[in-house]
Amino acid sequence: MIVLKNYFGKDDEGNEIFADIEARIAEIFTEKTNGKNQAITLEWVEELIETLGTPENFSEEAGEEEPLAGQKTRKRKLYRDPEQTVLGGVCGGLAVYFNMDPVIIRLIVVLLALLTSGAGILVYVILWIIVPKAVTTSQRLEMKGEEVTIKNIENFLKDEVDAVKESYKKNPEIQVFFKKLVLAKKLLRKTFNR
Repeated sequence: MIVLKNYFGKDDEGNEIFADIEARIAEIFTEKTNGKNQAITLEWVEELIETLGTPENFSEEAGEEEPLAGQKTRKRKLYRDPEQTVLGGVCGGLAVYFNMDPVIIRLIVVLLALLTSGAGILVYVILWIIVPKAVTTSQRLEMKGEEVTIKNIENFLKDEVDAVKESYKKNPEIQVFFKKLVLAKKLLRKTFNR
């Protein structure tokens, strides 16, 4: 774990990546225990390292984006997509699952609702209830059909940070909001002498 912490650095982005990796490790071990065993075995640790990889593997994997011929790709899992949500994220999740534009899925859902006298709305609500929301990084990777490895978590979070930075640069309202937020924080500190 120390090697991972050193690899990702001590900045906020590195800490976030490391926290997501820790959460994934805890998630994997929790699934394995299922209330039966209270101790983690060496076999589980070795299996985890084989699944997630090590920092030494990152430089080797850097060029490998697409699976090679004959390799199997990871099966996608259906989740509601919190990033492409209008109501509950069901259409966004279906769009990611089927690799389609969410607008097309939304149009299909509206057409089904109209053609089936509202039964499509009932199906949407049922899916909203039973399909889990992709909250964690590992769930969002599974939703896209990507392996949950340390390298993929790192790439995913770096992409997220870059998207936020780009959005911040393009949106002056967000810049003004954060400047006001920083100013309010300074005023509160001065007020309460902290």
